[in-house]
Amino acid sequence: MIPHEPRLRADVVNLRFSSLLPLALLACGAAACGRVPGQFEIVNNQVPIGGCLIPTNESVYQGQGLLDARLVQSGAESAFYVFPLLRNNLPGSTEGVDSNQITLTSFAVDISMLTGPQSIRDLLGLLETNTPNLLHYKTPWSGSVGSSGGMVSAWVAAFPVELAARLLGAQSLGVSPNVYMNLRIRSFGRTTTRDLESDPFDYPVAVCAGCLIANNQPCPYTTAPANLGNPCNIAQDAPVDCCTEGSQLVCPPSVVAQ
Repeated sequence: MIPHEPRLRADVVNLRFSSLLPLALLACGAAACGRVPGQFEIVNNQVPIGGCLIPTNESVYQGQGLLDARLVQSGAESAFYVFPLLRNNLPGSTEGVDSNQITLTSFAVDISMLTGPQSIRDLLGLLETNTPNLLHYKTPWSGSVGSSGGMVSAWVAAFPVELAARLLGAQSLGVSPNVYMNLRIRSFGRTTTRDLESDPFDYPVAVCAGCLIANNQPCPYTTAPANLGNPCNIAQDAPVDCCTEGSQLVCPPSVVAQ
């Protein structure tokens, strides 16, 4: 029996490991493997005020976005922006230096469809296979947020211009929003001792083709337009007046000099 004893012990070790593995995976999924829920979070998507200033008042927020793919300009940095309010819930430092201050380094964006026609679902499936960088990517950021409930606002290029163009080119978008996308945003940073990832923040965005165009007439307007659109990005969240110059849509419109 002695020659077989090491093999029997190995079997016992393997049995114990295999029984513990599901528990380890379950714990890893609950805590996101290195991320402690609630320590570093995105509280809201803020509403810009006073032009394009992003406030840190957590009551100034909106819970859903609206993207008009027809208004996205080819040279824009992003078709849609998210303005996250970040909060650092790590305990405050009793020393002179805040060792739990988080220095921000980047945001990750993951885009998926919530609801919409099958043609859009098929398009996103092709993009997932051939150009996944349109749906999953990181964008750099800088700044810091103090511990013990410190907050800072930021903004994230959260929807590639090419993705909006692909959705518009599929010719399945309606004037009334008929596609709903989810933008999952995560923030990354570090303290003096470790790297941190925020809890994920899911932000739903309705997508349309023309729903934000309030008025459209030949260029130029003879009086100032009533609707100037979102000051941060003309293609999102607020109605805008436009004018047509040849085949070009100009938003907000040009106005005759007074």
